[in-house]
Parts: sequence; C-alpha cells; structure tokens
Amino acid sequence: MAALLRSWPTDGAARRAYADSVFRRVAPRYDLLTRLLSFGSDRRWKEELLALLPPPREGGRILDLATGTGELPLLARRAGRTEPIVALDRNREMLKRARAKGLGSGHEGVFFVVGDLNSLPVAENAFDAVLMGYGLRYPIDLPATLAAIRRALRPGGIFLSLDFGLPDNGFYRRLCLAYLMYAGTVWGALLHGRPSTYWHIVESLRAYPGQKALLGMLEEAGFARAVVADRLGGIAVIAMGERG
Repeated sequence: MAALLRSWPTDGAARRAYADSVFRRVAPRYDLLTRLLSFGSDRRWKEELLALLPPPREGGRILDLATGTGELPLLARRAGRTEPIVALDRNREMLKRARAKGLGSGHEGVFFVVGDLNSLPVAENAFDAVLMGYGLRYPIDLPATLAAIRRALRPGGIFLSLDFGLPDNGFYRRLCLAYLMYAGTVWGALLHGRPSTYWHIVESLRAYPGQKALLGMLEEAGFARAVVADRLGGIAVIAMGERG
C-alpha cells in the first residue's frame, strides 16, 4: 500500500494546494479523527501542552497557528486562560468549524484570522505564547517559520507545539507508520468514502526530519531552553522553546 503514497510536495504552491484540498474535505470529521488515531489521547496531550504556558501577564496575547477547528483556544478558555487569542489558519472551512464552537464572538476574545504559516501576518514582539497543533509538517521552510515564530514572541515568551513524530527505533517507527497508514485508510473510507483521505499524514512524516533535527532547528532559530519530548514512544511529540 505504501507504493500508492505520493511524494510530499516540496514546491510551495503544490504543498499549499494539496493541504488545502485535504483540509477542506476532512474539516467536518477532523476532531473525531484526531481522537481515533491517538486512542483518545489527543485531548490529554493538548491539555498537557497548555499546562506549560507561563502565568498570564498584563497585556498578554496568545497566537494559535494552524488552529484548525479551534481546539487549542477552546481548551485554553476551559483551563481559565483569559488573554486575547489570535487563531490563524489558511483553510476557511476549518475556521468555519472553529467558529461553530462558539469561540468567534467578541466577548470570548478569540479572533480568527486567515493566514499562512509560510508568511506570518503578525507583528514582532507581539505575543506571550505561540501554540501549534499538528502544524510543523506543513511549512515549506521549517527553519524560517520557526525563526518567524520566535520574532513574534515577546522576550520571555514561549513556543509550544504538539505534532506527530518519528520514533528512534526503526522497527517501532515502521510499525507506527503502518498503523497510521492502515488506520487512516479505514477511517478515510468509513468517514469520507475515500480511503486515501488521510494518507497525507504518512506522506508528510516520510519527509519530516524527526525530533533531533527539530531540536536543532529550534536552537538554531535562537530559542532558549528548547525541549522535544516524545509521547507514545515518539509517534507524538511535544516541543517547546523560549525567547530569551
């Protein structure tokens, strides 16, 4: 079945077009799929990610990149975070689903913005925290995106990411990729009538540099106290870095 996978696009326009087509299709079932693939651990990991946020400070703001259906802003509000949150995604269908969760009206202080990870439409030194859920595999130039994220942070601000990863152990890595491939095929057929719907997850991971490279990129971008922590043996990863 792996022979059916396409190469992860390296051209910017091609990758954007492919990702846009995928997320338009999966938006209605996105939250369900993340729970299914993670054996129900996705929400717990996101809550763990948000627990790493520093205490709020006066004038603080949070930026959620690749917000998708707005799950991280929703959980942040439930955890008692009251700062304004700018939630950015390039896919309007995903943002439509996020607004349907009741986060879009002004009194919640969550502001949805259409924008691209490859050209962040935000000011420098503007945010106390930048969050990202399952977005690190999509930038065309990941080191450049990480550098832009650091510039968007105020001194002392923190970048927090939850994403898939690549286990160090070769056998376990193959097992995890096979699981994502076959489970994704089954759920793609059942939820969308199209078995290939979630193949992009494995396609992107086959081109992903892995956790050690990510740690090096965070440090190269100038993040202090950069940490990459595996979950489920490395198939899920929490990454963080601070703007010193």
